[in-house]
Amino acid sequence: MTRTRKSILLTALLVVSALTAGVTGGAVTGAETTYRAQDSGAQDDGDDYTAVDSGEVFWQGQFLELSANQSNAGEVWALRRVQNGQVGSLATEVLLDGSGSAVISTSNLEGQYVIVNQNEQPVVFQNGTAQGTGSVSEASFEIANQTLNATFAESMVLNDDSSDARTDLRLQSNRAGYGFYLFSEQLSDQQLADIFESVEVRNGRAVATREAGSDAYFEANFTGVEPGTYDISVVTSDGAAEDSATITVAQPVDGSASLGNATYTEQRGDVVRFNVTFDGTDRATVRLGSEQVNYVSQFTVVDRNGDGTATVALDTYRAGLSPDSPGISVVGEDNFTNFQLLTDPIPGRLDVATYPIEVRVGTTRTAVGSILLTERSTGGIQTWTAPASVDLDNASQIAQVATQDSDVAFQDWAIVQVQASGLYSYVQNVSDLNNNSTGLSMNLTKIGGLNVPPEQVSLDRGRLIVDESGNQFFLVIDSDRLEQGARYRANFTISAENPYVSEGNATSLVTNFTVVNRSASFDRPVRVSAGQATISGNSTLAPGTELNVEAANTGQTPFLKRQTATVAEDGTWEATFDFSDVQPNTNFTVSIDDPQVSVNGTVVSGGAAGEQTTTAGETTTAAGGETTTAGQETTAEGVLGGEETTTETETTTETTTEAAVADDTATVTEAGTAPAPGFGIGTAALALAAVLLAGAAFVGRRR
Repeated sequence: MTRTRKSILLTALLVVSALTAGVTGGAVTGAETTYRAQDSGAQDDGDDYTAVDSGEVFWQGQFLELSANQSNAGEVWALRRVQNGQVGSLATEVLLDGSGSAVISTSNLEGQYVIVNQNEQPVVFQNGTAQGTGSVSEASFEIANQTLNATFAESMVLNDDSSDARTDLRLQSNRAGYGFYLFSEQLSDQQLADIFESVEVRNGRAVATREAGSDAYFEANFTGVEPGTYDISVVTSDGAAEDSATITVAQPVDGSASLGNATYTEQRGDVVRFNVTFDGTDRATVRLGSEQVNYVSQFTVVDRNGDGTATVALDTYRAGLSPDSPGISVVGEDNFTNFQLLTDPIPGRLDVATYPIEVRVGTTRTAVGSILLTERSTGGIQTWTAPASVDLDNASQIAQVATQDSDVAFQDWAIVQVQASGLYSYVQNVSDLNNNSTGLSMNLTKIGGLNVPPEQVSLDRGRLIVDESGNQFFLVIDSDRLEQGARYRANFTISAENPYVSEGNATSLVTNFTVVNRSASFDRPVRVSAGQATISGNSTLAPGTELNVEAANTGQTPFLKRQTATVAEDGTWEATFDFSDVQPNTNFTVSIDDPQVSVNGTVVSGGAAGEQTTTAGETTTAAGGETTTAGQETTAEGVLGGEETTTETETTTETTTEAAVADDTATVTEAGTAPAPGFGIGTAALALAAVLLAGAAFVGRRR
């Protein structure tokens, strides 16, 4: 059994004992010494003193009061730890005042203790009075750490005179039977006494009129209290423990608020967005989480722009870390106020769990829902390309115009797609792709060749497009910032430094692509019928690229025709012309302006189209001003009928060197010579025979 005493005078004794060191000789007189009773009504200072009693439990933060015989005045005793049932190490020294009394502070003490006299003998105490020396087990007592948890049964109440203005303050502790007082920076002591039935003001403090047990309820009525959020601290009378509880007081309001959906699913590390819709009000209180998942936050959403809807964003990477890092935002002109983290900060990031959503207008619950957080994942990586002429500002545009391809024409878009979820709370810019704290790494490397090392390429040459809803992001690079003919490797890695990746589960994704020359070609020979005719070819340009194809004749029967052809996914293209107004056997030139290429063609009659009797020369100009001529052409316009005769020879040589992924090096060389069609031994013999016959005829006529 313990008794509590209060005394202003002992405050001075406490200060003296805290400054004392050393032990002197002496003895305890024994049981005839009477405990010095202090003034039990002296509560003005607010300090409680508890009489030491062997075998009892005391609470960290209490001031323990003891008294020996007056003959022991001036002696230095000690409070020592009990270790393995024996007198152990020193906790603090105690100086006995002129009456043989002292006060011991138990701050930062926890465990089993014993008070020893100057001869290091354990002293037995009863009701604060020394009874004499004894064994360690007889003299020892325990100092424990009191736990205290203060919560309100309702997080929000009204300030009207109704049942909605009433709630309970619940106190949970491992200690039974303790007094306490209340304190709030927003409420006066008298206001606290008016709110709580079992509290009154004593000596400038709002003090409980009855003790609290291990699980106690104290009724509260917030009728007439100004709207706002209030933090109310509960402090035990002897300072052993304290905690605070938060409550929001609101005015009665009309209207309601609802959620856009009942359930929202997202991956850890991403941002969850949900809509709050208002009806007859412009604000609502949102509560996220539950005690079961050890995360509860509460805030008020305000429809500032008056459109009836506000979009709340929960950043699952930052939410719950601290009251100063709410992880909550509201999109656009709307905002939120009165954020509270109602549970302790979480040690890491929000775990996989279901987090309830509750919406209230005033104290009326108007909607419920839930957020299901799942594990993040890493999918794949691949390369896409898109025409240089299109704008790529978002994922929707990429989906409409991009084609998967490992060959990217110079000046076209090179697009590296990474499919991964759980990144978009902290990945929004290119710079976010390389961050040690998030365990992310992405690099772009130009692959080397024989005796050429690989070369790192800055990601700043591209830009990042994030598609949160699709769980993917795109690194978009204008390939004119890369090197023609070079091969590149893009690598994305997420390591165990990431808070969502366990040790040994790092993931690395790789894709390769080549920047090829920008070129186009025609299917030859170009022989078209005098009517609807299709001219076709191939191109390295991105599928979807539009080519301006022009057919023209500047001879005796001039014409100019233009069509637009679109590069298909397989690299082919087609343009349809109407040659019905062109005479058969008319020669013309067909060309593409970008990339520059032209060939000769012929309009033939009826079924003659497609016969390979006319050859065409081709000239291609690559991007960047480099001109390559494939074929030599000679055109002679005949005197009769305006017919053209075309002769062509072609020589092509191509060399490619590439370093493969596994340090393999492949060199491919191709060379070929195509003879000019229509010229050979048989043709020469026929020509010689014709000359001889003509000469014989001429001689015959001369004779």
